Amino acid sequence: MKKDSLLTDTATVNGIEIAYVDRGTGDPVVLLHGFPDSHYLWRHQIDPLVEAGFRVIAPDLRGFGESGKPQEVEAYDMRVVVNDVVALTQHLGISRAHVVGHDWGAAIAWMYAFLMPRRVDHLAVFSVGHPGVFSTPSIEQRKASWYMLFYQFPGVSEQLLRRNGWRLFKEIMGNEGDYQRYPRELARPGALTSALNWYRANRSPEAELRVESNFPPVLAPTLGVWSDGDKALLEEGMTGSAKFVRGSWRYEKVTGASHWIPLDQPEVTTELLLGFLGTETSAAAPARRRRMYGRSA
Repeated sequence: MKKDSLLTDTATVNGIEIAYVDRGTGDPVVLLHGFPDSHYLWRHQIDPLVEAGFRVIAPDLRGFGESGKPQEVEAYDMRVVVNDVVALTQHLGISRAHVVGHDWGAAIAWMYAFLMPRRVDHLAVFSVGHPGVFSTPSIEQRKASWYMLFYQFPGVSEQLLRRNGWRLFKEIMGNEGDYQRYPRELARPGALTSALNWYRANRSPEAELRVESNFPPVLAPTLGVWSDGDKALLEEGMTGSAKFVRGSWRYEKVTGASHWIPLDQPEVTTELLLGFLGTETSAAAPARRRRMYGRSA
C-alpha cells in the first residue's frame, strides 16, 4: 500500500473500477473528495468517525487516485458520477447513508441528495454550494473561478500545466491542500486529463446553456461549511444554498482555513461532523443556524 493511501478494496461498479476505504460498523458515512484529491483528503476524519461508531466509506472518485481514468469528457458528467456512488453503495449493501462532500465531492453530494432523497440520511457539504446557486454565478464568483475556463482546452491545458516542472499548476495551487503531492499524482498516465475532464464535462461555457431551472428540494438535514480563506469560492455560494434545502439547514463558517478545510482545520472538521451526523431525523423541522469555528487567520 502506498504511504499516502488508506484503501482497503476495489469494486467494478457502473462500468468502472472504483478503489475505496471501507472501515468500521454502524451507520454508514460516505466521504466524497474533490479536485485534485483522493480518499486521502479525509485521512484525519476517517479514524475518529470509525471510533465514534460509524462505518466509513471513502472512495477514489473516477479519474482520481487508484480508480479508473476514462479519457472521454462525457465520462465525467455529474450524473455519471452520482451513479458511481449509487452503484458502490449498492455493492456494499448500503441503502441509506450520511453523505459528506468537499469541492467536486460536495457538488456530487448535493446532486445525490436531491436525486436520491431516500438514500441520504444527513448531508454535509464543504466549500461548494448547491448547483442552483453556481448555475447563475455573480461576476465576483466568475473572477474567482477563472481557472475553470483555463481548464477547458484539451491538450493545451495539460501542456501548460505540466510545463517547466508544473510551474503554472503550482502557482494556481499555491501552498494549499496536498500541494506537494498533487503533481506526482497528476503525472500518472491519464490522470491530468481525467481530472480536468470534470471541469470540461460540467463547467464549460456550453454547460451554462443547459442549466436546470427546477431542482428537487434537498430533504435531508444539511450542514454547509465554508472557510474565509477560500480563494476559489465565495461565501454567497454556500449561504445562498439554504433556499434549496427543505430539511433543516445549518451553516458554519470556518476561520483560518483555505479551500481545503479538512486538511487545514482537521479537528474542527471532525467536530462539525460528529456534532451533526445522526443528531436530527430527516423529518426534523427546518431550522436556520449560523456559527463560526476555527482560529483567526
